[in-house]
Amino acid sequence: MTEKRIIIQELGEDGLLLPVLVNRALAANDRIKYFLTLLQTAQERADHPERALPTMRIERETAGIESEQFDTVVIGTQRMDGESYSVPFLADILSGIRDCMEEMIAPFTAHGSDDAQGFIQRKDHLLAGLQGGPEGTLSSLLIGMITSGDVDENDSLHLLVMDLHGALNQLQTVLSKETIDGAMTYMLGEGDDVLVRAFMSGVNRTSPLRFDHPGLGTTATRTGSKLLIQNDIGVTDAHVLVVNVEGMTVSVVYTDIHMQRLEFFQSLFEGRQIRWQDTLSRRGTGQFEKSVYHLSVGIYTAGNDSDLASFLTHLGSRIVFLIDWNRARKQLRNFLLNKDSISVLRWAADKEVGHIGFLRLGGDKLIYGALELAARVPLRYGEPLHQLLGRERSLEYLKWVLMTATTGLRANHPRLLIQDEIKAELLRYFRSAHEGLVEVCIDHASLMIEVGTAVRDSLLHVQRSGDADFVVRNAKRAKEWESRADLLVVQVRTLSRRIEEAEFFFSLINAADDALDELEEACFFTTLLPSITSSKPVNRRLVSMAELAVKAAQEYLKVLIAAQGIRKDYSRDEMQEFLTAVNRVISLEHECDEALRQTEKAIIFESTDYKELRVYFELARIIEESTNSLMKAVYIMHDTILEGMNR
Repeated sequence: MTEKRIIIQELGEDGLLLPVLVNRALAANDRIKYFLTLLQTAQERADHPERALPTMRIERETAGIESEQFDTVVIGTQRMDGESYSVPFLADILSGIRDCMEEMIAPFTAHGSDDAQGFIQRKDHLLAGLQGGPEGTLSSLLIGMITSGDVDENDSLHLLVMDLHGALNQLQTVLSKETIDGAMTYMLGEGDDVLVRAFMSGVNRTSPLRFDHPGLGTTATRTGSKLLIQNDIGVTDAHVLVVNVEGMTVSVVYTDIHMQRLEFFQSLFEGRQIRWQDTLSRRGTGQFEKSVYHLSVGIYTAGNDSDLASFLTHLGSRIVFLIDWNRARKQLRNFLLNKDSISVLRWAADKEVGHIGFLRLGGDKLIYGALELAARVPLRYGEPLHQLLGRERSLEYLKWVLMTATTGLRANHPRLLIQDEIKAELLRYFRSAHEGLVEVCIDHASLMIEVGTAVRDSLLHVQRSGDADFVVRNAKRAKEWESRADLLVVQVRTLSRRIEEAEFFFSLINAADDALDELEEACFFTTLLPSITSSKPVNRRLVSMAELAVKAAQEYLKVLIAAQGIRKDYSRDEMQEFLTAVNRVISLEHECDEALRQTEKAIIFESTDYKELRVYFELARIIEESTNSLMKAVYIMHDTILEGMNR
């Protein structure tokens, strides 16, 4: 490259030097941004010595600065009296900034740009004040004048660098002489075209998933020993991807205003040996969507040429999934937990489905429109879908929506047809959720059996004069089971407000939940027995009542299971099994009624004081009430099944 510059100068064709000057200016841009960030980080470390801040070594190496002395600047900077800082190697830093500024302006002078004179005047004015104090000190005011990115304040070197970088990108477009698979390239070296094609094969493979959204423009050039590839991603400020390829090492420099999107981008490389450095947060200009942006550098070392090309292809193919990512996440979050929204977007990236098709069809409004058709009462904005369908079904449905939106639009299907398909599928999911309510009631019944068993076991333990700690532990477990059962009741109640047919299940689980609550209360009363009584005859009768309650809960579970098998074409045996279980619950309730009377007699004869009398009577009554509630539940199921057969 040096020889070419000399011969071009000898021929007097200075205009041909412009691409070289642009390359040098871009490299200078990387270096000066490093110096500015170095000063900011050093100042922050001096103001807050307790904070662990990076040495900026990775950023220095990425910028192509070889001198390792700068790695001691952050930890070596100290705050002096007043508003000044002692900065190691300050003279070298300021000299580096001056050199970078000259190199960044050189292309505009050579090109004869209209902006050149304005850039030179700003540069001269700003560099005139770029003087350090005695013994390597720098004032806080001067650091701000160098690094400030606030356009509402005075001009600064940082703002000039930002303006020069933007103008350099425009100049790059003018200079581009060759397009490789859509990438504008210039001054490439030998073999660079192969790497650019590898990167662009990934970009072009997934680019259709952005539909008509702008973005993914790529430029590539060589700066010294590095191939530099830049992609504009979308239209958001401070959202930049820069790829440096040097030998078998790839440095991925990524900046974003959204930390969650940055972490999402990093997750797209799981399974690949890329090493992400600590993410740095920096203050940008007032023109940014947010005043702070985040920067992350990933290093990948390829094993061979094929591995290098494969990594670049994968990298290029992931960029489209960053476009409008945050908007998609926020809209999916109306129906899912935030972490589930991100997992759906990750699935869409892994399957190369994307999310922009979903946004093009209306995004969250598309789902709300489907819900107006599927649900009796429309879902309110902000009301999670997973509370209706359950978490797994909601995840499954929304993945299907993203897939259908993308494939439908890419196949040029009418939008109305795709929207109708999405509405029809939600109807199917609601019907599936309706059928799944039996499973919810079965889970609830299983918890009821656990609570009833805890009551019986606690009474047996008291009868055998066991330690009170066992009974207390049982009561605590019963309370946990009751809390889990309450969540199932809420799930059924929520859906019953949306689907008319689901009202029956709410009545059913509500009656069963009364039984479970009564058994949990009975479990609490067992904790009072060891301290106030030792009457074995009463305890034996209470154990018998608890056993009847457990059997009734078990038979109720059989009723639910048998009801699942009854369809339009049910067999006589299936109906017989259902009716037998119903009858057994009713019979057990009658037995518990009689057992209550016998227990009450024993309580009157055995109780020695009012405490025993109260606890025994309450315990016996509560256990019997649980069987009454179960009988109500089986009658609800019995009547509904028979009415359905009649219809």
